[in-house]
Amino acid sequence: MKKALSLIVSMAIACPAAAFTVSAQQTSAITAIKIVEHGTYELEDGSTMQYTIDEFDNVSVGGYKGSGGDVVLPTEINGKAVKKISGFAFYGCEDMTSVTFPETVESIAYSAFTGCSGLTSVKIPDGVKEISHSVFKDCTSLQSVELPDSINYIDYEAFENCTNLSSVNIPDGVEYVMADAFKNTKWYDDQPDGMIVIGKTVYKYKGTMPDNTSITIPDGTMLISGNAFADCSGMTEVSIPEGVERIENDAFSGCSGLTSITLPDSFADIGHNVFEGCTGLTSVTIPEKVRSFGYGIFKNCTGLTDVNLPSQLISITQNTFEGCTSLRSITLPDGMTDIIDEGFKDCTELTEVTIPASVKFFGENVFANHNDNLTIYGYKNSEAEKYAKDNNIRFVALNDEGSKPVTTTAKATTTAKTTTTKATTTSKSNSPKTGDSGAAGIAAIGMAAALLSAAAYKKRKD
Repeated sequence: MKKALSLIVSMAIACPAAAFTVSAQQTSAITAIKIVEHGTYELEDGSTMQYTIDEFDNVSVGGYKGSGGDVVLPTEINGKAVKKISGFAFYGCEDMTSVTFPETVESIAYSAFTGCSGLTSVKIPDGVKEISHSVFKDCTSLQSVELPDSINYIDYEAFENCTNLSSVNIPDGVEYVMADAFKNTKWYDDQPDGMIVIGKTVYKYKGTMPDNTSITIPDGTMLISGNAFADCSGMTEVSIPEGVERIENDAFSGCSGLTSITLPDSFADIGHNVFEGCTGLTSVTIPEKVRSFGYGIFKNCTGLTDVNLPSQLISITQNTFEGCTSLRSITLPDGMTDIIDEGFKDCTELTEVTIPASVKFFGENVFANHNDNLTIYGYKNSEAEKYAKDNNIRFVALNDEGSKPVTTTAKATTTAKTTTTKATTTSKSNSPKTGDSGAAGIAAIGMAAALLSAAAYKKRKD
């Protein structure tokens, strides 16, 4: 074994993108990691791999070049333990038939073995916690995988198109299994119809769901995976227990028979298009701790009339309520900062939106194709007022307490009560006695701000 090339370098490495969805306001942190050595390492069979050593003495290997066959990875390089297999390390290495990992490996990055169509079996070493995105995708000869108890996360498409994969042990401690992790595998094909639960994840409903089906998510579930119940039009009710933290992309999309849903207090994260096309959905209860949505979560929920937004929500994301044609009014919580593109597009019955002063950003076509009677309630001199005026939408100012102004007009009335007494000789006056007469005052309390004519909304150019 020998080191062919060694360089001293320093670089900034971005943290891997979060596996779960985040809003436009959330970004991954950048961590500066000093790489102290970079070079090429020669394996026993003469093939080579690129390697780096960071300031913490962690070795990463990747960039394999060789003839394949049985590949044995080194335990250490220059006296430092090999901890990571880098992304795309063996990508498309069709001639590799087996790989032996050192027990020191703690991380195998995305697509490390994608397209290794000659690989037949894999044993992941203890200490590895995650099966990364697409890491064994398209390994069409892979028949068996042995996972350690340390695994708690299996990412998107991890084993997708491993058509011969029939044997895989799933540790009980696995918390998250993401969408399509086992798509088009023999293991999935062999599962019975119905709800497939993997560890603490509801992974997928397999087969056609019967009409009028009520689903109970098992206790202990932490994640409802992407597309888990997509297009299950027979679902009319779903019970989600405490402990569920996340619902991934399109999990309930197309569930047209679902009429209402209540998310548990433990719930914290929701993906894209989760309820898109749930045309029977009329109400949704979202817990207070939710701060952000994926885009399009209620898109084309044409029956939705009632949604209570959590007080900590920071934005209406892109297409959130697009096509919600039964939604008539909505109040956005204080502290919200953004309304992203087409958030309320095609909400043709929406006539009242209350927008707090904290909203500073309006995207493109937020209220495209809106009702002619749409009124934005907001604060004077706010971005909401400016947006309304710029887009010819009626604006009414809220009072100092944040309430809508109340207009009360007392109808003017006139009462004339006259009593006349005939003059007598005993009268001390030559004038007749006059009774009470007059008119009641007019009361005008809490008059609304001047009304603006609602001109047709002019779509802005995308």
